[in-house]
Amino acid sequence: MKLLAIAVLSIMATMTGFSTDKVPAELDKQNVVWATPSQDAAGSMPLGNGEVVLNAWVEESTGDLLFHIARTDALSEISRFLKLGMIRVSFQPKLLIQGAFRQELRLREGAIVISGGGLKVRLFVDSEANVVHVLCSSSTSVIVRASVENWRNKAHTVEGGEMRSAWAVHDAPFELVETPDVFVKGEGVTWYHRNETSVVPRLLENQSLAGLPGCFDPILHRTFGGRMNGAGFSPHGERSLVSKQTKSIDLRIATFTAQTDTVDQWLTGLKQEEARSANAAKSEAATKAWWEEFWSRSWVFVEGDSSGGIPTNMHQLRIGAASTGSNLLPGELRRASVYTRVLSESEVQQLFQSKDGVAPIAEGRFASWTGTDLPKPNNHMEYGGKLDLDRGLTLEAWFKSDSLKDGRIFDKVTAGGSDGFLFDTNPGDGLRLIVGQTVLAAPHCLEAGRWTHVAATYDARTAEAAIYLDGKRLAHRDGMTGSAITRGYILQRFVQACQGRGEFPIKFNGGYYTVEPKAMGMPYNADFRNWGDCHWWQNVRHMYHPMLMSGDFEMMRPLFRLYEKAVPLAESRSKKYHGCEGVYFPETMTVFGTYSGGDYGWKREGLQPKDCQCPWWQYAWNQGPELVSLMLDRWDWTRDSQFLKTEALPMAEAVLRYFDTRFAKKDGKIVLDPAQAVETYWSGVVNDMPTTVGLIAVTRRLTGLPEAMTTAQQRAFFARMKVACPDLPVSEGQLQPAEKFEPKETNCENPALYAIWPYREVSLSRPHFLREATAAYEKRHNHLDVGWGYDGNCAALLGLADEAGRILQVKCANSNPAYRWPATWGPNFDWLPDQNHGGNLLETTQLMLLQCDSLEEGGAIRVLPAWPKKWDARFRLRAPGNTVVECEAKSGMIVRLVVTPGSRRKDVILPHVPIRSEGKD
Repeated sequence: MKLLAIAVLSIMATMTGFSTDKVPAELDKQNVVWATPSQDAAGSMPLGNGEVVLNAWVEESTGDLLFHIARTDALSEISRFLKLGMIRVSFQPKLLIQGAFRQELRLREGAIVISGGGLKVRLFVDSEANVVHVLCSSSTSVIVRASVENWRNKAHTVEGGEMRSAWAVHDAPFELVETPDVFVKGEGVTWYHRNETSVVPRLLENQSLAGLPGCFDPILHRTFGGRMNGAGFSPHGERSLVSKQTKSIDLRIATFTAQTDTVDQWLTGLKQEEARSANAAKSEAATKAWWEEFWSRSWVFVEGDSSGGIPTNMHQLRIGAASTGSNLLPGELRRASVYTRVLSESEVQQLFQSKDGVAPIAEGRFASWTGTDLPKPNNHMEYGGKLDLDRGLTLEAWFKSDSLKDGRIFDKVTAGGSDGFLFDTNPGDGLRLIVGQTVLAAPHCLEAGRWTHVAATYDARTAEAAIYLDGKRLAHRDGMTGSAITRGYILQRFVQACQGRGEFPIKFNGGYYTVEPKAMGMPYNADFRNWGDCHWWQNVRHMYHPMLMSGDFEMMRPLFRLYEKAVPLAESRSKKYHGCEGVYFPETMTVFGTYSGGDYGWKREGLQPKDCQCPWWQYAWNQGPELVSLMLDRWDWTRDSQFLKTEALPMAEAVLRYFDTRFAKKDGKIVLDPAQAVETYWSGVVNDMPTTVGLIAVTRRLTGLPEAMTTAQQRAFFARMKVACPDLPVSEGQLQPAEKFEPKETNCENPALYAIWPYREVSLSRPHFLREATAAYEKRHNHLDVGWGYDGNCAALLGLADEAGRILQVKCANSNPAYRWPATWGPNFDWLPDQNHGGNLLETTQLMLLQCDSLEEGGAIRVLPAWPKKWDARFRLRAPGNTVVECEAKSGMIVRLVVTPGSRRKDVILPHVPIRSEGKD
């Protein structure tokens, strides 16, 4: 470490302070390129301008370009987020599937470029107007037909499993009906969906809120849709346009959403939106400029992290059962072999053609068992030899299923874990390969009572995987070279930018990139998403914390706006339900500020208005303090005094007033009772950690603000609330979920860790209770590497570089193999593409590279506080006080470090080994 410090200090001493805004050339290497068309929407590629989002693909059977169009504000009368529809662009002749095909997402330009057969298509969404452009040029003349394909052609009742996509009204005691879309005769193809009814009044009445100050209805008369038009196109029926023979086209689809008294008013707004993007060349130039500026704000490039890799553990290899002895294989084996390399497709076919005896291919064969060596039905065997899997793995067996039940063929993994690999029948008539966090499935392919050859391969260098049945490849996952962390970080940041500037926040459960869930075995259309429309605070937050270091401050606005608009109704609710002042926010909050109806409870006989019938978040109060904390972070990073005074401080006062007037005090300190520790501990909870540490952290920060930023009245109130905070729950040498609680768990969260993340009340910069925090992390009941789990963030803040790195690699391997887009995370606990997983991926990466204190608390900037020495990194990230930090680390040494402005260089803390304290300072 001394050599590292000397090298860095030498560099810093000779710096000029100059920092370039030029986007590194490495960005272009992360462009996603496909050399073949896709079968369906599961093979789509995302695009967007912040409000309008697309899923685009070329259909392999027709050569047509298809794309779903969505908006962040397209809410139906029952509060479901709907697609606007799907556009199909057909070419005659079908040039895109003639000759060499190429589809490329150009990140720097915010565009998808597709070519084939002399035809070139450029697809982009205007960065300054909500208009989609399809530009085509061809070496030969083509006829182009563009159609709006729409599935909402008649009234539709949402019921059964589909009701999960309408969470605000799930299990409602009334029908959930969505009206059909309307197509308008006239210029181009124009269509819309209009809400002539709204579920908002029913929810307000059910929750005893009707008529109270703050009630508002964002759904009634909300109208959304679009118009497709283009020079040289003529109408062809109600929903299509057809061009003359041409070598170039400029097709535009303008979109618009508004709450209007009449359809004509909406049509006027649509026409104005269309006019904003009438010149394709200017729109293209503006869009390129926006994306160039976006990528110049920040970046992260990593080298040395493995793209694949097969986790190792102490388990023996088992054939016919899991490591626990369960999941017995329901059938008979006559040969089973393990190879420590990836066999080719032709080699797998050769294994299939050889039915008896030892596997005929010798190279890389680790072991092959036949006949009496193999377990009989409902039995298993173990083999303890050392597997060298640096290159990869092939598993093959001849197998006859007695009954189509789940069972292990090969297993070397902790049951329920991700520290090894397995190959099994799951579900019973399908095959599944798991290697670490990589999951590949071939469902519904097995037959009972028939001898079948099964095989699976995994390349440890690229993470490419395949499943074979009788010599034929049934399932495949593309591999990759280069850094999985770089790819995951850049692609997630890209999709957040594509959907982050709309009216409503990014949806944690799929964002606005959900497609019909055919690949998930569900029969619904593209309007479906699991967990529906509500914004769940514990999930939505994950996309917004990393926007600070990324410098994407304007994209935080939709989140803050959602809760700010809900404040007046929340104040009325506090008074009505609890006879107190201030605000609290439901965990599952609708866009109009209420509880989800199904969570609050539809049957209210014998209940008081305050009685929420969902125990998962009935007494969870942590949402408000964390929102305030995040708003204070935005102040720290931007030093935007207007934002602080008009948004952050009013929200802080409203949130703190709730705790001041809602709960009893003992010896001058608030007693949080009733309470719960998020969704995991419900019973006997007093002073839960998430709320307690939230109050401690925000009051400490509020009382430390510059005096010029607050009034005397605010300062007195914040100081009084700081003294009234409960004590941090610490006992038995570690942080606890609450001061008091019954240890029965109802979910898999680790609420004790809230003191580390998101509040950073215990970290390398605030080392009091660092030992207790580390103990809580090491002894945590639940290990959450994916989804909304924040273990990686906590590990980074504790300086556990290898642990944080391990989790980050798991996150980056979480791509669903049934979908072609590499950043289709999940579904994990939610839905896919799992946006709270992706947000966590960004946050973990950033906290490993940079950790910052507010200027009021010293302004420390810790560089590489939890970065594995074996990984190289080059990054540009933002720090508080409008500070930019650029760093390059190679072979465990920092070779370049630039801090702008130069006055902030004195606040840099170089990598070091943290000293753990015995307790409080």
